[in-house]
Amino acid sequence: MDSATVRVSPRDSAIRRRVWLVAAGYVALLLSMSGRYGFHRDELYFVVAGRRLDWGFVDQPPFTPAVARLSETLGGTSPVALRVLPALAIGVVVVLAASMARRLGGGRTAELWAAITTGGAGVILAVGHLLSTATFDLLFWTVATWVLVRILDGGSTHCWLLLGTTVGVGLLNKHLIGVFAVAILAGLVATPQRRLLASPWPWWGVGVAAVVALPNVLWQAANGWPQLEMSRALADRSDGPVAFVAQQVGLLSVTLVVPAAAGLWRLLRGDPLRPWRPIGVAFALLFVAFLVTGGKAYYVMPLYPVLLAAGAGWFEGLTRRGRWAMGSAGAIGIGAGMIIALPLVPVSAVESVDATGELRETVGWPELVAQVAAVYETIPPEDRAGTVILTGSYGQAGAIELLGPDAGLPSPVSGHNNYWLWGPPTGDGPIIGVGPLGSVLEPICPTLRPVGVISNPWNLPNEELGTPLLLCLNPVAPLADIWDSVRHYN
Repeated sequence: MDSATVRVSPRDSAIRRRVWLVAAGYVALLLSMSGRYGFHRDELYFVVAGRRLDWGFVDQPPFTPAVARLSETLGGTSPVALRVLPALAIGVVVVLAASMARRLGGGRTAELWAAITTGGAGVILAVGHLLSTATFDLLFWTVATWVLVRILDGGSTHCWLLLGTTVGVGLLNKHLIGVFAVAILAGLVATPQRRLLASPWPWWGVGVAAVVALPNVLWQAANGWPQLEMSRALADRSDGPVAFVAQQVGLLSVTLVVPAAAGLWRLLRGDPLRPWRPIGVAFALLFVAFLVTGGKAYYVMPLYPVLLAAGAGWFEGLTRRGRWAMGSAGAIGIGAGMIIALPLVPVSAVESVDATGELRETVGWPELVAQVAAVYETIPPEDRAGTVILTGSYGQAGAIELLGPDAGLPSPVSGHNNYWLWGPPTGDGPIIGVGPLGSVLEPICPTLRPVGVISNPWNLPNEELGTPLLLCLNPVAPLADIWDSVRHYN
């Protein structure tokens, strides 16, 4: 009998010890890498946002900054402390993928394969290594998909409330999960499972999601819907449809595309006894929508666990030789994904393996702060009172805010994203500019002069390398006078 048609009893669907061991192994791997290199620019921003918690920010809801606040409170201000919860989140995703593989009709081999491939996918390792909104977006989408699988498999109608709660909390992390919810609704309407919508429970779930997400919606409304401007800015930076498709291969560590594609086919096939088609339809709709609207390639990443879980049943059905061949190819892909996604090599060699460019953004921050401090030291002591440090990006501002006090630097300001909302400086003394800010500062700084560029010991090409440093000793007006022109959301 086809494994896809075999009903799994509650006892059989219990998570087995080897799955927990696989999940623990990935968590241990991520934690062992957490102290290498340094903060990512986004992590710096999350920490400073967490210190100013609100129901929303220009570029994100409050969940990830709240996680940063919790992590800093419990473990201090370090990359290791920030990355504990992301690593644990990946462990949960691995376990849920294995659980879905079992409920989708797979046996023990499928369960294990789903755990290994989900945790080993390059993009999942990458988001598990850093504190980011994408990390918890993956977690919430996976939990929501796991609940949906239970619902489609005849689970309790009360599961709709759990699904609504998950989507609601997910909306407090990243609004993208709302698109997922719409796609799932469309998938239900487009398939015989539309009968589920005749019950009031799905709509109660929608209500729960709306109530949970409401505080962030109110914050956005009160601040002029800044995330709409952010969305337009991100769409303008799209890599194009060809790159969107091609990058899916890299995100799945190349060889895992095969079981993921097999999983999508199994979901779309919609076996009468296993009505999973709404999930396959939802993925297809999301893929096309992001493709044509300029979405980032990783936007569909949170549905990879269910694709790999469904594909695990295909893997289990292969011959022994086929499983050996696919397993070997998968191991190669996972190994390559680890090298690309994790800081395994020395910093001096990271450029040769950093396909995403994210690892190189985790080095050089102490050096940047030291170079800004060197400029600050050139200001005569009697003129330092009221000195303002203006940065071009939130990463630079975050680094100076977190690491600068040890170098005697004042708190920075920036026009980038939520830093602009946090307001202009009160000081009216000399201005140190970090970034290409000449045109911005020219109206109040006729004596603005370049005093250096940011470098790092490895000459590693990241966003900070070559950033100009500017100094204005005698501004003719305070920066607050031109604060509106400093703002940039992107």
